[in-house]
Amino acid sequence: HASQLPGKSVYDLSAGSGYIAGLFQAQGAHVHLFDLFPDQNKRSDLHCEKIDLQKPFPIADAAADIVICSETMEHLPDQHHFFRETARILKTGGRLLLTTPNTSSLRSRLAQFLGESEHYRPPLPNEHDAFVRWPGRTDGYFGKIFLSGLLRLRLLAALQGLRIDRVVKTRVSSTSQLLLITYPLIWFFSWRNYRRQLRAHPEQRTALTEIFQLNTSTGVLLSKHLIVEWVKG
Repeated sequence: HASQLPGKSVYDLSAGSGYIAGLFQAQGAHVHLFDLFPDQNKRSDLHCEKIDLQKPFPIADAAADIVICSETMEHLPDQHHFFRETARILKTGGRLLLTTPNTSSLRSRLAQFLGESEHYRPPLPNEHDAFVRWPGRTDGYFGKIFLSGLLRLRLLAALQGLRIDRVVKTRVSSTSQLLLITYPLIWFFSWRNYRRQLRAHPEQRTALTEIFQLNTSTGVLLSKHLIVEWVKG
């Protein structure tokens, strides 16, 4: 909430042009910009530092009230490392705001079934175009070959003590709306698995209930993108 931002330490780990950081700065937050390519920062007057999200973050423990990572997770081979480092730099009660393509949507599930691709696009990059290099540079990043659904992201975050506070609904996919005809099946099989696991592991009720709710959420199933907010502790 904007009223809670003044004075907060915000770390944008995928600052890009600096647009999102500027929004937080305008609300009175102390914003720190990082990106693999700092010279992308054209829309913020703040200094942007270089960061490789697959290496230890150059940020002190418990430094951040809020960490932002926008449209980057799908490019990271070691997502476990990302969540471990993010949890390290977050204060207790701090929040991670993450956006990524929604591979948990009905449209994405159909695309995976039909051609193992994202949203009816061509198949995943092959060895000739999997790694993207910027003109005149030797470093770069992987394309969208590490897409993760919400349940996998939830697990990786939970292992580091981060729990989902909310999943924000985004623009609805018309294809996913048409595929809602399959919702009764999704709900039935999710419920059946939930009940079976609960009988076998009653001590896991909280986690199993959250997984069931996420897997049957129409907001998740219909949205084109995931915007997820985690809290530490």
